[in-house]
Order: sequence, then structure tokens, then C-alpha cells
Amino acid sequence: MNKTILHWSYLNFKDVPMDLFLYEDLEEVYLKENFISVIPKWLLNITTLKFIHLAGNNLSELPTDIYMLENLEFLDVSNNELKELPPTLGLLLSLQQLNVAGNQLTELPVELSSLRNLEHLNIAKNQFRRLPLQLSECVRLNELNVSDNEALVHIPERISNLPMLQSLAADRCSLIYLPAALSKFMNHVRIFHNTAINYIPMVYERFYQNFYDNRQRITPIAVRRKGLFWIRELETNSRLVLPVGTRTVFPVPSTENRVTLYDDCLHALQSLNRSTPVYENTALHRLLPEPYMSCHLNNGAIARCTTTTCSRCLYTSYYFMVVKRRGSTSKQLFTCNFCTNRCAILWLSSNEKKYYQLPWRVSDDDDDDDVPNSGDK
Repeated sequence: MNKTILHWSYLNFKDVPMDLFLYEDLEEVYLKENFISVIPKWLLNITTLKFIHLAGNNLSELPTDIYMLENLEFLDVSNNELKELPPTLGLLLSLQQLNVAGNQLTELPVELSSLRNLEHLNIAKNQFRRLPLQLSECVRLNELNVSDNEALVHIPERISNLPMLQSLAADRCSLIYLPAALSKFMNHVRIFHNTAINYIPMVYERFYQNFYDNRQRITPIAVRRKGLFWIRELETNSRLVLPVGTRTVFPVPSTENRVTLYDDCLHALQSLNRSTPVYENTALHRLLPEPYMSCHLNNGAIARCTTTTCSRCLYTSYYFMVVKRRGSTSKQLFTCNFCTNRCAILWLSSNEKKYYQLPWRVSDDDDDDDVPNSGDK
């Protein structure tokens, strides 16, 4: 038979029908919403396949030989019973879309970093606690969905800052802050239903709607204090956690330009990442005199300059503002990050009719939310 597309969904199949072998040059097969529990090895010999849709079945694992489908571009195994993915998934070099949502996954194999053609990745409704930094090597990724991973507390800035990322969804996770290093081409964001978050970086302002405000909901997790950088916003007496890797923040305006040589060096090192992932260079990490330097290399840029004409990557030190909208009934706090005092003043002069600054101070581990501080009055 000569047919390149087969639609065999909703037919109560318990196994993949061997009749597939009768079709020459088969490229697409739809087997959604059946009762298939195993992908047979013989299916992996149909190397003409480019599209496989197996959502809503009973799969508990993917075969390690899945790499044999060398022309596969689309794989949907969402809403199954997968607990892990084989590392060999990273050998599907033609893969453009991968959907593993609605399973029981807790980790992604780091080998997915080899998927340089991957454009769409959906890992929603799983049990992820973290995302591997290696996903940042999927340089063509333009759509990422991590929603409904209730244990996920952080999206690595290396991933949110991917050069072609346009759509990011992270609703109903447990994020403690939103990554302020966001791709320049982002045009769709669903990332606000995270109850521990009490401020929004200005880069998200154009996506924000008042109905996202969920401050009245109970935070499902206790955010640890040590190892994080906090500031206290003095108008509402709120403690805000800043991106991991922050070491120093400066007020606006400031009397001097405090760009650090350390951050300039990090910026130069990260620029080498285009050819070789710097954070994976173990020899370089061994040469570093302080362990925190490795963390900064791993994290990458933690924000971008809020001034859109600049957008310079920021690493450990930056100028910082907390602002609110003038004349708005919303209590939402927005934050701004700047590379220099000059950029901060330029942004403020252009936006002073829409926003006003709030006072803040650096908060230490002993700064208890339950005990009023004399400096907050």
C-alpha cells in the first residue's frame, strides 16, 4: 500500500498494529487515545517516520533504541505513564517538537542538549523539581511549556534567555521569582500563577493583567532565606527575593558608575559560549580561585538591562529600582535592573509619568517579616 499518513486514533488498540508494515514510505501515524502500553521494536525499523502521535495511551517507557527513527521530527507521548526518558532521545537530531506533558517525569536527560533543531518542548503536568542547564543548548527552541509542575521553584536564566524563545508557560508551579533574563523575542508569557511571587520584573509588564494578581492565596512552599539575596520594599514592607547570583544592588540615582571588572569578565566568558559551553568546561572550573565563581558561570546572566535600547546582560551587580504604576488600583510591584546609573536615569526620565519609585533596603537573614523593623516606619 502506498499511503504516507495513517489516522488510527480512538480505535481501542491495545498494541501497535503490525499492519503498519504494509505501508511504504509511511511518514505520519496517529495513534491517540488507545490502550497501547509498548512501542514495539519493529516500529523503530520504519525509518521513514517523521511524525508519531501516541498521546493518551498506557506507555510506561520509551525504547532505548528510539534513536533508530533518525528522521523523526514530531513525537507526542503526552498523557501516558512515563517515569523517565531514555538518554538516547538526544540522538533524534531531526526532532523539532517533543511533547511529554501529563506523565510522571521528575528529570530530563541532559542529552537533550544535542537537539539543536528542537523548536517546541512541552513538559507540563509532570513532577519536575528542576530543569537541566543543558536545555540552553537547544538554540532553536521557541516554545517552552513547564506549567503544572508543582515542585518547580526556579527556571534557569540560561533557558529563559534562549536566543529564539518566543513563548514561555509556567503557570501553577512553585516559582520563587521570575527570571529577569528573558529572550528579546518573547511575545507570549503565561507565568504568573505562582503564589510565592510578590513582584514582577519590568520585562514582563507588557504581559501582565490584573487578574493574575494572587497575593491573597496561601503560598504553598516555605522559601528558605539563606543563600538568597533579599531586599525589603519599605512602602508595603514586603521582602523580595532577587535572582540567584545577585551579590550587590545599587540605588537609583547613584553618585558614581559602579560597573565591576568581575561582571565584565563574566560577560566576556559567556560570549565564548557560542562555540563551547563554558559552564561545562571542568578544567576552567578547577582553575577558578573561588567556588562561587563556578556558580556564576553556571547561572549565566541573571537579568537584562531594563532600558530596551541597551538590554545588556547582568550577572552579579546591577542598579535596581522597585516601582508601581501611577494612578493604578493594582498593588503590583515591578522591578527594574540596569547595567549603569546612566541607563537607569534614562529609563526613569522616559517613564516617570507612568511609574514612581518605592524606597527599599537590603534585607539580611535576621530580618523577620513578623517583627516590625524601625527602619521600615
